[in-house]
Amino acid sequence: MFKYRSGEGVYARGTAFWSLVLLAFYGGRKFFFWAQQWEFSRRDLLGSPIPVLAFPLTPGFLMGAGVCLLLSYLAWRLLNAPKIADLLVDTEVEMKKVTWPSMDDSRKASVVVVVCVAVMVTFLAASDFGLQWFFFHVVYGQGK
Repeated sequence: MFKYRSGEGVYARGTAFWSLVLLAFYGGRKFFFWAQQWEFSRRDLLGSPIPVLAFPLTPGFLMGAGVCLLLSYLAWRLLNAPKIADLLVDTEVEMKKVTWPSMDDSRKASVVVVVCVAVMVTFLAASDFGLQWFFFHVVYGQGK
């Protein structure tokens, strides 16, 4: 799939490529809907829908598909550029060196985070209510 350093960084480059293809599909879809505002892009070319897609073949559909294919090709070219490919290959190599925590360690760390967040929320809420009461009753004298 990739010409430059093929066989290296397969997961990182594949993930980046398919993410960009998904973004290209979204761009082609948005272009298709944008092109629907003109009459020429809504004209059915075949007279019947495309057999598998059950969708009419219109110039707007063809333009949207062209945009999707063009952006997908540009993504492939981008990921074969030496600097970007080297970055993704090196990223995957470094991620293989990472020591991931066990499920038990992750669970304990999550409990600590949740407890700390709950303590901070309680402290900030109490401070907010206390300052509100202080300013309302003492500073402005509204509580008398």
